[in-house]
Amino acid sequence: MSFDNCVYANFNFEFNKVIKRVNEKRYSDLIFICIGTNKIVGDSFGPIIGEILKRNVKNRKIKVIGDLTNNINSKNIKNIKYNCDNPYVISIDSALSDTIEPGNVFIIKKGLVPGSALNKKATAIGNIAIKGIVAKDEKSLIKNYYNLKNADYKLILKFSKNISKIILQSIKFLNL
Repeated sequence: MSFDNCVYANFNFEFNKVIKRVNEKRYSDLIFICIGTNKIVGDSFGPIIGEILKRNVKNRKIKVIGDLTNNINSKNIKNIKYNCDNPYVISIDSALSDTIEPGNVFIIKKGLVPGSALNKKATAIGNIAIKGIVAKDEKSLIKNYYNLKNADYKLILKFSKNISKIILQSIKFLNL
């Protein structure tokens, strides 16, 4: 099994566990908050996924906030209104890592703080978070910004499309 296939198989397994948990707990809605901007290549993971999900999700109980036109960032994230009683919120964002290779994706079982790689202050958002590693974390604001600006666009595009495909397959089994 190739590196890519292993990454996607693992994400598929973990994300299906999330969908099972959403079904068991009887949430009213599923909301994806796709964080980032297409103005910085390495920060486009969330908006690309948001764009793909918005085009393909047909269930009115599944909402997608953030895409290539309407970017969500550390400044405007606090203005998001869910307009539903008991949503399950999944935040999706690019991430940097000093130990994990770009092209990896993982689910954390808590919300994420957008902009933390660039020392931005924001509130954690989401029941869980999907983080896509797009570049190396240099532990330096200037170097991290450089790495985000110069991330591999083809990798991020391929990566985002594959993660979106898995999400779309998995949400078919939602009982909302």
